[in-house]
Amino acid sequence: MTNILIFPFLSISTGHHHAADSLQIELSLRSLQSEKIDIFSHRYKRLEKLSSITYLKWIQYFPKTYSWIYHLMACGHHETKKRYVMYEWLFLKSMKQLIKEKQPDLVFCTHALPSYLLNQLKREFPAMKVVNVYTDFFVNQVWGRQNIDYHFVPIKDIKEQLIAEGVDEEKIFLTGIPIDRSSTAEPKLTQAEKHLPRYTVMITGGSMGVGGIFKLIKELSPGGNISYQILCGKNEKLYRYVKSLHNPLLEALPYIHSKAEMNHLYQHASGIITKPGGVTVSECIEKKLPTFIYHALPGQEEMNLNLLKKRRLVISLENWKKQPIEDQLLSFFQSSEHVRHYQEHVSQHLLEMSDWDIREMIGKIIL
Repeated sequence: MTNILIFPFLSISTGHHHAADSLQIELSLRSLQSEKIDIFSHRYKRLEKLSSITYLKWIQYFPKTYSWIYHLMACGHHETKKRYVMYEWLFLKSMKQLIKEKQPDLVFCTHALPSYLLNQLKREFPAMKVVNVYTDFFVNQVWGRQNIDYHFVPIKDIKEQLIAEGVDEEKIFLTGIPIDRSSTAEPKLTQAEKHLPRYTVMITGGSMGVGGIFKLIKELSPGGNISYQILCGKNEKLYRYVKSLHNPLLEALPYIHSKAEMNHLYQHASGIITKPGGVTVSECIEKKLPTFIYHALPGQEEMNLNLLKKRRLVISLENWKKQPIEDQLLSFFQSSEHVRHYQEHVSQHLLEMSDWDIREMIGKIIL
């Protein structure tokens, strides 16, 4: 039986973990067992919890500083021989011991750091296949390149970037970001098919308690043409705050466990307001759900937003003070030209992704 490991990073419920969970589901559908491991928790359990808390506080209270350091450390021209000595000192020995212990045939990396470590170790374990599964629309310089067997990329821009950096084109596959299969199970209803007197817009992106979601809700000022469903996740402070407003046009929803219920919300929504996380945006693109960006966390989300705006796959909500949010939303929904252009860009992107389905690629690798 094929021995498979999946490496996200940190215990925070981010896109890295959601993509890893989706991969596990796809593997289980093929009757294949896999193990998801966070090398940080595996090696430094107490320190990992402290690091996760520190990261959340950092991006919340000092976003510009985090952004500056991220750009300094992870952006810019890729250098094949560049070493991240601190990462190696903290994790390389533990990763090597783990690989010796588990002896995996196949490893999926949904985060840059384990990819970097395995890229360094690959020559010591030549029989082990390593797959980079990129979960954002930007590839930072920490990701391993030259010794990685396969690259699952979300967009052609990344494929072109990797080729320019010397990665063999035959190792790169446009698969999209792994998302739960049920998220594409039903076709989206049109506004006419819903027979609703107003639009319904979902709002998400506040489950970790960071970002500008409180400010966004304060600025909404619902006028009656749009009802809002706020997905609070496990953010109880956000849930209580929305409930305290007693506004019939603002519905607070707690963490939703059911995939079917989540899919139902997607199907009946006119659009979604969110942050530019790779997995969330990919789910919206799959459903051709108009995606409005209200805030981007420093680092990867900033880079995501730049590319997504360039490809016109999202609509940026800007100048809240000059133009109310609801006016911006209605300006889009009530313009057949804006809706048509948006759908054309999304359809073109989905057409580019049609060559390689991630389920087919998993089968190809395992065979």
